[in-house]
Amino acid sequence: MDPAWDILEAELAHWPEPPAFWLRDDDAVAPAPRFAQLTDLCARHDVPLCAAVIPAEAEDAFGRWLQAQPVRATVAVHGWAHENHAPSSEKKAEFGDHRPSDDMTAELARGRARLAAAFGPLARPVFVPPWNRIGHRAAGALSVAGFSALSAMAPGAPDSVTGVTVANVHIDIIDWRGRRAFRGLQLALEDVCGRLADLRGRNKRGESTGILTHHAVHDAAAWAFLDALFTRTAGRVRWLTVDDVLAAAR
Repeated sequence: MDPAWDILEAELAHWPEPPAFWLRDDDAVAPAPRFAQLTDLCARHDVPLCAAVIPAEAEDAFGRWLQAQPVRATVAVHGWAHENHAPSSEKKAEFGDHRPSDDMTAELARGRARLAAAFGPLARPVFVPPWNRIGHRAAGALSVAGFSALSAMAPGAPDSVTGVTVANVHIDIIDWRGRRAFRGLQLALEDVCGRLADLRGRNKRGESTGILTHHAVHDAAAWAFLDALFTRTAGRVRWLTVDDVLAAAR
């Protein structure tokens, strides 16, 4: 095994009680081969999966397929159509402060209703904004549209929003500014261990660490990392469902 994993071993040695992790995967729309690969991997390691699904693009049979899989899955609402509405001078956002509040509220409610109908007991009223960006108006409309939780990417995302529980993720394994592939073992592990060390330093050992994946752009190195991470952390960390994360955050 690559000696880069030694930093994780050293960090976990500082934890008398297992730290908590959870997994969110974005941009799901269908039981495509790479998404099926992720569900198989999670099922094999008994790691719960929160799939952020794009409502406008989700295939009709996706919900029935996912309910039939052995993975412990839940589904969050990933925007409406994952379309950019920000001007070219700003970073991409579907639910930034660029559109009328009524339009965004309607899309929020429509997305929640569509996934609730398609995924049944797997659906959760959790909103995951595309590109992990959400404006003040959209954030304020979440509870009106029937959402009880928000999950974006920390830091740089709201850590509190009136009327909903916030459960952000912390480690993105993809290098979006470069190759749009796995960011590399050393960097990924440094981020994970940095997050754990920060929790220890702030005496926040009870907080969870969210791992963010994007199955559609995973390369072989990304799959190998997840497999090794799940293997090495088995029995040494607690892999939570999004329900567990939200319950602890309330």
